[in-house]
Amino acid sequence: MLSIKRNKIQDRNWISEKLSEEGYSITKGFDCGDNDLNEFFQKDALEHKKELLTETYLLKMAIEENEKSIPVAFISFCNDAIQLSKKKRGKILPSKKQYKYLPGVKIARLGVDKGLQRKNIGTLFINMAKQLFLMDNRTGCRFMTVDAYNIARVIEFYKKNDFQFLSSEDSNKDTRIMYFDLKRLQIPHNQ
Repeated sequence: MLSIKRNKIQDRNWISEKLSEEGYSITKGFDCGDNDLNEFFQKDALEHKKELLTETYLLKMAIEENEKSIPVAFISFCNDAIQLSKKKRGKILPSKKQYKYLPGVKIARLGVDKGLQRKNIGTLFINMAKQLFLMDNRTGCRFMTVDAYNIARVIEFYKKNDFQFLSSEDSNKDTRIMYFDLKRLQIPHNQ
């Protein structure tokens, strides 16, 4: 059962919630096996929050109130906008108005505890994030984007989660811009 509150989402046995400033101390022992990601979550994420650059959420198991649950994953988001070709925009937006840029939320960083990788924790977390931004869309957010490391396992992970390449122009770069259209998940309203 999915439960969504302002900065917290619960899906069955899992809870994702935004980290408070005091909560960043729990990132100190986090290890996802990637030094760059570990350094960001352990040292830089709080500073990015203070500078209004990113917001970080944790994923943990839902347990009894008097017990502590250790986070198994972290994700940081920032605002984004993407520019689609006229042809792609025409397919996505049925109206005659053509926006040059379309609003999105970027997965700035995503890390899953190295002992729990390849157990669908990352997919669960991304699916919860998609629902959070779809159900509590505060400013207008059509897309979820990511600058994915151009490494086969990373690209396959995002493809498995229905992200598409924005273009082929970055195919030889260190990162590939990928996006997911949140509108695909929206349940049509009866008119």
